[in-house]
Amino acid sequence: MNQENLSPTSRSWKMPILLLIIFAVLGTARLNQFYFYNPDSSDYVLMARGFVDFQEYRQFDRPGEPYFTLRPPGMSVLLMPAAIIAPYDVIAAKVTVLSTALVMIWLFYTLAWRLITSTDPESAESLSPLRWSVLLVSLVLMTNPYVLVYATIVMSEIPFMACTLAVLYLFSAEEEKWSLGKLVCLTGLLVFIPFLRTIGVAMILAVGLWCLFSRKRWICLIPVGLAVGTTAFWMFRNSQFKTMSYSSIALQEMKTAGVVGTVISMLNRLLVHIDGLCQKIFPGLPGTVPEYSGVLSGEYHALPGSPLIYSLGSVVILVISLAGMLRCWKRGGAVCFLYLCLSLGVLSVWPWMQTRFSLPWLPMILVFIPAGLFYIKESSLSHRAGLLKTLAVGGVAGVAALLFSQTWVDANLITTNHLMKTESEEELSNEDLIMFASDFVKAGEWLNQNTAPHARVLTRRAEVSTASHRYQRLFYFEPSNIEQLHKAIQSMGQCYLVTYGKHTNDMFPRYLLDDDLIYRFTPVYEEEGIVVIEVTPNYEGTVRDQYWREDEAMELARKRLARNPRRISVCMTYLNQLLKAEEYDQIIAFIGDLEQAGIQDARFMSMLGWSYLGKRQYDQALEEFARATRTPGQKLIRGNLNDGIKLALKRRKAAEENQGKSQHEKPGSYLKLTDNMWQLVMFDKAEKFAHKVLDSKQSTTAELDQGHVWLARLALIQGNSEQALQELNQVQDADNEAAQALRQRLDLEKMITSAWASESDSSKVPDSSQILKLAKLYEEQGVPGKALKLLQQAHDRNDSDTQILREVARLQLFYSLLDEAETSYLSLQKTSPDDQEIQKALQQIARFRETPRY
Repeated sequence: MNQENLSPTSRSWKMPILLLIIFAVLGTARLNQFYFYNPDSSDYVLMARGFVDFQEYRQFDRPGEPYFTLRPPGMSVLLMPAAIIAPYDVIAAKVTVLSTALVMIWLFYTLAWRLITSTDPESAESLSPLRWSVLLVSLVLMTNPYVLVYATIVMSEIPFMACTLAVLYLFSAEEEKWSLGKLVCLTGLLVFIPFLRTIGVAMILAVGLWCLFSRKRWICLIPVGLAVGTTAFWMFRNSQFKTMSYSSIALQEMKTAGVVGTVISMLNRLLVHIDGLCQKIFPGLPGTVPEYSGVLSGEYHALPGSPLIYSLGSVVILVISLAGMLRCWKRGGAVCFLYLCLSLGVLSVWPWMQTRFSLPWLPMILVFIPAGLFYIKESSLSHRAGLLKTLAVGGVAGVAALLFSQTWVDANLITTNHLMKTESEEELSNEDLIMFASDFVKAGEWLNQNTAPHARVLTRRAEVSTASHRYQRLFYFEPSNIEQLHKAIQSMGQCYLVTYGKHTNDMFPRYLLDDDLIYRFTPVYEEEGIVVIEVTPNYEGTVRDQYWREDEAMELARKRLARNPRRISVCMTYLNQLLKAEEYDQIIAFIGDLEQAGIQDARFMSMLGWSYLGKRQYDQALEEFARATRTPGQKLIRGNLNDGIKLALKRRKAAEENQGKSQHEKPGSYLKLTDNMWQLVMFDKAEKFAHKVLDSKQSTTAELDQGHVWLARLALIQGNSEQALQELNQVQDADNEAAQALRQRLDLEKMITSAWASESDSSKVPDSSQILKLAKLYEEQGVPGKALKLLQQAHDRNDSDTQILREVARLQLFYSLLDEAETSYLSLQKTSPDDQEIQKALQQIARFRETPRY
């Protein structure tokens, strides 16, 4: 074989074209209308249309349209053609990403071939036995499930990988002469890469460092300088708007942690990203949960054996790749090595620790494998034919096994994608796929057709905006408390909540549909795995029994468990429901059965720790938490384990100090728990703890009085005034302020209701001071909707009372009843034209009526 037969320009292109066709078919089979990465994907799609329509990088889906500074604009620029052809269409955006994946595979194959060529004819002749390694590593890359998944979602990883390979390709030529065309290409790539992903700055620095060491390469410092200049301009632009950016977050974290904390954090991040790289090299690494597990039906596939085997395998692959970089040091190897080192350093201080950040390293490492094999063969194994043959057979067998494993996962990904597009919501729920198959675009379409243009949206999924054409704000319901939710609603104006439906229970506290005292949260659309919730005032100030059953989530978890009894995510959903129900013995028995069947997971051990903590068996809890820290996969739940260990130590110490008597058995603790449950709108639990105060023999008279006051408040939110009065009559302290306020409320309600019922007797008509007093009590006791209803009724009976009208207008604006509030404030303006509060209120109404530029 001569050199010409091996050159990329003269060899057959049939094989790479075949690879591209195969991957295109796989990618097309994986396309769907669902967004998988939130909020990045929808932001990219929205900002791309923003560039097309407004030539601005602004969040035009957010009230006020703030300038966008968090993510760089490169991905949105790449999506501009799709935004022109099919605005806001996720399929068009995914096809764009898939196209860049095909470019990336082509560049990978071509670059791998170029790197194993040599000007030495003798070396070229000995290259023949290894020529198939290019095909094998290309197959390994294109069948990698991570590559297939990220090639079919709207994220920047795949385009970034294509650009970095293109930079290496430019440096891989035998000659170091740089034509004008190559310089222009290098300039475009270096300028664009950090706008795709900020970590691309590491590539600019790597090229700059490499070019400093040779006068022949100094010409490349021009593209480096232009790239540094554009990146600096972008950072300056972000600083001018004084909004959140990656660099500002990283600097703030370093200031907060201090020197020692920053060093520890850097080491921890390095370990996470190295572990993430091992997961990308060997998808399905034992003891880990793959990022694509949520879009696989059944249990996800895990490689056999110990994680240590694959860690050693990763080290071997890295060594071979490093050997390839050394052999091709002047042909891209140095740039690649410097980039990997610099990017690892950048990620060590990056604000977020996500294993997906290591995915772009994968093609850069694998592309040097053929050259590395050739280098090792020529330098170390050229005279050991037997050993060389043994290693070759073993290597091919290992690659074949890896290809089989990856292909099996790919087939499952495609099959699952078909299920997600065709199966019913209930079937998908039983398969534990509903979270990723929930179609929030459908929710957006419903909002677009059924709500006012100025309506706003609070949602945990950003893609709602692409179809609703409504202002929205990202809000994560489950980790937020009720006060945060109320503030978010009040800051938005007239709004709807959009979240996952009942089959994804942990994403929204569904008990709020019935139990919120300030708002009525009413589902108005519930299909395709999502629910749209209308927000209106709670005029009654009571709970209702209509949309939520406490045992519904448990029933769904049991149905899933019956369908997939060994799927870890399904088991965890079931265990979480048992933990909420405080069924600790059932948790311990269930996990015991799983472990006897050979199914072990760090999350199960953590759940055991929390269960023993609930049973007040603190030593056993600490033992399980410690066991979990030694189990693969514990990095994903490290925070949970640390919290459990701290709480177990704290409670064990408290129990020892109280001579084994738990602090939670004291009536004072029950009263605190009652107050906490009330604040969390968990009224059933609040009632349980209030009764424990009354049942305790240790309760003082004051504590008993507080228990009765709590039960009176709980009776009132049930609409049972008679029961509330009975509880208040058992309060012994006549000066109890809370009891006095509740009695005053009941007395005023009775008096006003009686007066309005007999309006013919003018002596019984209540004056405005009594009405305002009752309205104030309602607000103080957390039911402003009831105050608004009372004031509206009073205003309807006497529309000349401006004091009552002012309160009506204030509460109407509080509840974003914009038409009613505007009418009220305009009436007030006639009598008080210079009132600044009225002017501010009307301006706020005008802001709430603004509509986005779609």
